[in-house]
Amino acid sequence: MEFLKSNYINTTTGYVVNSNTLTVSNLFKRDTSFQYYSEGFNNDLTTTSITYNFDSTQTVSRIALLGMNVKGMDIFYNGVTANTFSITSTAATTTSQWSSNSETAMYLRVASVDCTSVTFDLKTTTTANSEKAIGYIALTDTRIIFPRIPTSKNWKPRFDAKESIHKLSDGSQRIHSIDTKFSTSIKFKHITKTFRDDLKATWDLKDSFMFCAFGTSTSWDELFYEVIWSGPFGFYEYTQDSKTENFSGSIKLNEASI
Repeated sequence: MEFLKSNYINTTTGYVVNSNTLTVSNLFKRDTSFQYYSEGFNNDLTTTSITYNFDSTQTVSRIALLGMNVKGMDIFYNGVTANTFSITSTAATTTSQWSSNSETAMYLRVASVDCTSVTFDLKTTTTANSEKAIGYIALTDTRIIFPRIPTSKNWKPRFDAKESIHKLSDGSQRIHSIDTKFSTSIKFKHITKTFRDDLKATWDLKDSFMFCAFGTSTSWDELFYEVIWSGPFGFYEYTQDSKTENFSGSIKLNEASI
């Protein structure tokens, strides 16, 4: 589990694409049923490029891609194709180049790089000769890497539905689903003062940040959201008679409005 900085991608004006600019805004939506997709590039001999230019240099160590249909792809930084990222976790490749990807979502841990831009060259698709598509892109850096994960009973992810239920005259019901948002509670016992202080620094932000539960480059469950930490900070409570390794408390996260 990781807490991350807010997604550096925060405006459509930073994007440069070589087709279908009208769908670029879909890359901001966490709902991957909305996608950026190319137009006129439904040929595996063509390449669709997506570049994001930062207003100022940003350190990138995490890359998330969701809702994609890409088989062949290169990711590079600062406008130089040789500047590929070094992937530091287990993946199908050690550098950010793929020729036979079959995943629809990836969470990439990469060696930290100071970037002025990041480019995604989408070359081929899992179904040959389709328009290239991606539902969501995040570029960010770590705030906290959890030293351990909570026990299953202390990890409570859920999806909360905003809905309207109509009861009809014959007693039957209809449901109108408006939206679905992620939330979770996380409880910890016996944590160190260092971890407590790191958590406090994030709580003190009083702002949104990214949360990733179990990010992988294969078979990812996509629990990755911009969230707020609501409620009090309770990790100054001692679990036992120790001032170094026995703090306890809980975290409540709710998906943020983007």
